[in-house]
Amino acid sequence: SNFEDYYQNIIIPNRNRIKLLRLSNPFTVDIIFAPPRTILNFGHLEILILDSVQIRYFTKVFRHLIELPKLHSLTISLTDYNQSLDVIFSNIFHLQNLKYCKIEYEIKRLEDEPVQLNFTHRDFSPIECLIINGRFPFNGLKNLLWRLPKLQHLSINCLVQPYYYVKQEKLPHIELKDLKYVSLQFDFIDFHKFEKIIKEFFYRVQILRLTTHMDTECLNAKRWQELIMSYMPYLRIFDINHKDYFGKNNF
Repeated sequence: SNFEDYYQNIIIPNRNRIKLLRLSNPFTVDIIFAPPRTILNFGHLEILILDSVQIRYFTKVFRHLIELPKLHSLTISLTDYNQSLDVIFSNIFHLQNLKYCKIEYEIKRLEDEPVQLNFTHRDFSPIECLIINGRFPFNGLKNLLWRLPKLQHLSINCLVQPYYYVKQEKLPHIELKDLKYVSLQFDFIDFHKFEKIIKEFFYRVQILRLTTHMDTECLNAKRWQELIMSYMPYLRIFDINHKDYFGKNNF
């Protein structure tokens, strides 16, 4: 194929000089990462973009990405359903030079099947910018933030509240001193629960963008005023978009 020729004649002779590698076809992943240790030949790789990758390749390749000393940016989209988010994020957190991470995945309805999200105490990450395009359980948000002490930019496009009970891990307080930008979309999240997250992690936030569904308490201007004055003194931009079954409100 054309890609195989390109791989043999262009990529292989120059792989130790390549700084950015983008694979946008699952078949190219087969070629590049067969065997998975092949990635170690890209010693100067700084930015890796993987589109349409199956979870089985994800886990095989990641054990070797740890050994790439200059890799600081990772963008990955997974094709198959996966209910074990801890496998995904634990692998990502083990990349000790990673500064930027954008991940896209699909999971089944959280109402139907529990999603595993259990980190170990070793799972800390130097990530500064994290973008999650996928359904993420709200009851795992605190657990996630606690593992990202250097976080500056956070975007999650679908925070959901599972119907099943998950025992919350007791974690000591941590201040996210560098967190300046937060963009979150809620899917039926109790505002009272999110308020606790704000009080614990968002003190330094300067830009907050929210999209909320159904819970009209999110439109309580007086409550927001008190919350911002007491717990987000550095906030400069506040944008909230509220949606319900009857229309759309903004303020």
